[in-house]
Amino acid sequence: MNDKYVYISGSAGASCPREKLDVASRFVRSFTGEVLDCGGGIVVLAGDEPGEGEAQSAPSVFDWVALREAERYAGSTTESPRPYARVVMSDKAPESKIGDDNLRLLANLQQRNVVEIRRIRRELFTGGEYRGVMMEQSDAMVAVGGGKGTYTAGTGMIKHGKPVLPLDLQLGSSSDDGDGAVSLHREMLSEPSRFFPGTHQGVRNRVDLLALDRGINQPESVARVTVEMLARELKATASGEQSANVRGRLAVVWRAMKELSVVAAIIRIFESAKGVLSSIW
Repeated sequence: MNDKYVYISGSAGASCPREKLDVASRFVRSFTGEVLDCGGGIVVLAGDEPGEGEAQSAPSVFDWVALREAERYAGSTTESPRPYARVVMSDKAPESKIGDDNLRLLANLQQRNVVEIRRIRRELFTGGEYRGVMMEQSDAMVAVGGGKGTYTAGTGMIKHGKPVLPLDLQLGSSSDDGDGAVSLHREMLSEPSRFFPGTHQGVRNRVDLLALDRGINQPESVARVTVEMLARELKATASGEQSANVRGRLAVVWRAMKELSVVAAIIRIFESAKGVLSSIW
């Protein structure tokens, strides 16, 4: 996972049970920690945080949950500073969307030099725009809950050949517009090769270890397996690209050798013709 970044997408609906919100937050915290331990980073959206500080035991979006884990990690590690998070936001967000505590969190990450911030002008800030930027900034994606936006982001990543791991945890979505990760999860079960082109057989064999909705597996265990699966796929993708590059270079060399052979043959024919002409004259 060295220098690889994972887009964390999803949210929970207003009626989501508190125990499922807790499971989702535990997963996101553990997943972020595992990614950072493996040398990778996360890609998140910085905006408001519905549910935080209210009667719910966890917020209904998970970007700030991940960023708080990145802050904790930054304060506990002895490694040299590197970007732990790529944060996408509207240039208006600090004025009206982001609360004071989260602004201080961002400032702390910036002071530690462990965050990269990509601001989008408020005039251009739409769901399609920021999701496009987040997909561009990411090497892989994990989906937890969410609606149409999460589904669209997942299919967009797949089209670009980037692995997507959606969870089965039924949370609803903050926009109440569908079952993003759950729908993607069903598709992954039937067509794992779309989601993990290089390692889909291994995913097929371990998919039960990703189940979260019925409480069979602990969120921390699912987070660890998720990172392992993504890391294997990213490694397989890199190996495939490297092999393709080698094959491409060999093909160029082979064509050059063939062209040289043709040139050499023409020279030999020309020399022979000169000899024949000389004997005639």
